[in-house]
Amino acid sequence: MPNNKRRRMRNQDKNRKLLKNKQRKTKNNKRRKSYKRKLKETAKSINNLKYIDMYTKQKLNENEISILAKGLKFVPSPSIIKAKANLLIDFEELARKMRCKYQFDDGSNKFIPHQFQQKTGYKPSLANNAIEDYIFATKIEIGKLNTKKIKSNMSIKEKIALSTLRNNKNIIIKKADKNSSTVIFDKDKYDKPAMDHLNDPIHYEQFCTLYNNLRYFAASNSLMT
Repeated sequence: MPNNKRRRMRNQDKNRKLLKNKQRKTKNNKRRKSYKRKLKETAKSINNLKYIDMYTKQKLNENEISILAKGLKFVPSPSIIKAKANLLIDFEELARKMRCKYQFDDGSNKFIPHQFQQKTGYKPSLANNAIEDYIFATKIEIGKLNTKKIKSNMSIKEKIALSTLRNNKNIIIKKADKNSSTVIFDKDKYDKPAMDHLNDPIHYEQFCTLYNNLRYFAASNSLMT
């Protein structure tokens, strides 16, 4: 066998061994990083449980526990998606109220709002030049606003967990009375002692059932101010 061919084969074997060693090191590094990540997440979950008191049969996952451990005063970072459009919608409502006040306000201030009041959505005609110039100029300035991307203070999994907790109708989330921890109850166990106490005929008497039903109907249909 010529020397050149033998040398080429040795180089190929060497390169093959180097590639295998590199792949083996990459796999070991991935396993090591995954193991460290799991240890870190486990330690974080155990630490998060210090801030939560759970009196529920439902099992919460690590992300739900993590978002609850942040506390009830935690404020998620605002989303900039449709931020400018939402701002324009709010300003349109302000402009509508300004035009209504210009059209109907006679300075008497005798208007007394009714207890059950439904929004009419009335759209008045244009106001005077000063008000309309202000509305037009403000819309132009809102259109010129540059929205900067804000770094989120929650992970994607925590956002999903927050949405899940909001839609969970079987639990009650409250702040503890004597410390800053968050307490989770089963809804039926939370409501039962209160209803048993209110239904005690020795201390309480039910009255005006029709009036209470009307108030509940009005509140649920946004008829109350």
